[in-house]
Amino acid sequence: MKIIVGGGVSGLWLAAELKARGIHCCVLDRGPLGQGQTLASQGMIHGGTKYALNGLLTRAADVIGAMPKRWRTALNGEGSVNLSAVTLERSDQLLWSTDSMASNLVGFFASQAMRSRMTRIDATSEPAFESSAFKGHLYRLMEPVLKLDTLIPAFQQQLSGQLFEATVSALTCRHGQVIGVETDQGALEGEVILTAGEGTEALLRSAGFETPRMQRRPLAMGVIALKQPIAGIFGHQLGATSKPKITLSTHEIDSTQYLYVGGQVAEDGIDKTDTEQQSAIQEAVTRGLHWLDLKIDSVDVFRINRAEPDASGHRPDHAFVDAIAGCWVCWPTKLALAPALADAILPRLQPNPQTPLPTWPVATTGRYPWRLN
Repeated sequence: MKIIVGGGVSGLWLAAELKARGIHCCVLDRGPLGQGQTLASQGMIHGGTKYALNGLLTRAADVIGAMPKRWRTALNGEGSVNLSAVTLERSDQLLWSTDSMASNLVGFFASQAMRSRMTRIDATSEPAFESSAFKGHLYRLMEPVLKLDTLIPAFQQQLSGQLFEATVSALTCRHGQVIGVETDQGALEGEVILTAGEGTEALLRSAGFETPRMQRRPLAMGVIALKQPIAGIFGHQLGATSKPKITLSTHEIDSTQYLYVGGQVAEDGIDKTDTEQQSAIQEAVTRGLHWLDLKIDSVDVFRINRAEPDASGHRPDHAFVDAIAGCWVCWPTKLALAPALADAILPRLQPNPQTPLPTWPVATTGRYPWRLN
C-alpha cells in the first residue's frame, strides 16, 4: 500500500491518480485536509504569465504553462482526477496597471511575451474597474481561480474511505529502508510518500536523513474585512518590476467580504511588526484600488511559510520529487503544480499488494486558515 503523508492538494491529487490506476493507497493528515498551504493560497491556477512580466519567458513560466489546461480537464470531469464538483471563483484572472509609466511598461512587455494567454480589455467591461477614475490598463488572463472551500470536498468525494486523520510522528525504518510510519493511531506499513509541506522536514530528521533539504519562504499576507462589499477582484496589480505589487482575491464568508492580499507587499512584510504590516497592507490596497471607495472595517496579518525544496532562498521552478531509502519526498512548490508533481512520481511507482486500510478516524474538511480566529 502507498501511504501518502499530507492531505494538501498535492497528496490528494496523487491519491486520485493512484486510485484511477488501481493502486492501493491512503492519505494521512494530522488535522483537517488542506488546512495548510493549500487553503492558505489564493486559488489562482497560474500559467506562468506572472513570471513573464518583464517580457522574458523564464523556465518557471515555461514549466507551469501547461497547468491551467490540466486543471480545466479535471474541472470538466475528464481524465483520472474528477474535480467537476469544484466551483470556480472566475474562469480568468485580471492584471491591472496604474497610470504610472513604469507599470504600464511592464504590462506592455507582458502582453508581448504572453500574447496568446492575455488580452487587454476595456475597463468598463469589469465592474470593479468601470469607474472613470481608473486611468490605467486592464488585462485578462485565461487562468482559472478556484473556490478553494469546494476543492477539498471534491477530493473527499473521490477518495471516500481513503482519508484518515492521524499525526505521523516518525518514519519506521528497517535495514536502512523506510517501511512505514508511526502515528498517534498506531503503526502502518507501506511505501511512504511525503507530501506534508512544512512537516516533511521533521519526519526526515526523525529517520536521520539530512537530505533533501527544505527551505521556508515566509509571507505576511493581508486580510482586510470590508464594511461594504465591492465587485469581486481576482488578480494582480502590476508594478515597476516583474513581481506584482499586490495579488488580490475577494471572499464572502459569514456575510462579510474579505480581501486576501499577497504579492510584493506580503513578501516585503516578513520583517515588519504586525502593526507596521497592517499599515503597509492598507496603504498598498487603497493605492492599488484608489478609484474605489473602500470601507475598511479591519486589517489583519496572516503569516505563513511556503515550504519548498532548498533553492538557496529562491523560488523553485518546478515540482520536486526525490527518493531516499525507499521513501518519496515531494514538494509541489505551488498549488498549480500539483498535477506536475503527480506526473513526476507516477512512472516511478509500482503497484503493491493490497492490504487492509486502517480503521482510523476519518479526516475532516479544512477551513480557510486566515479566518480561523
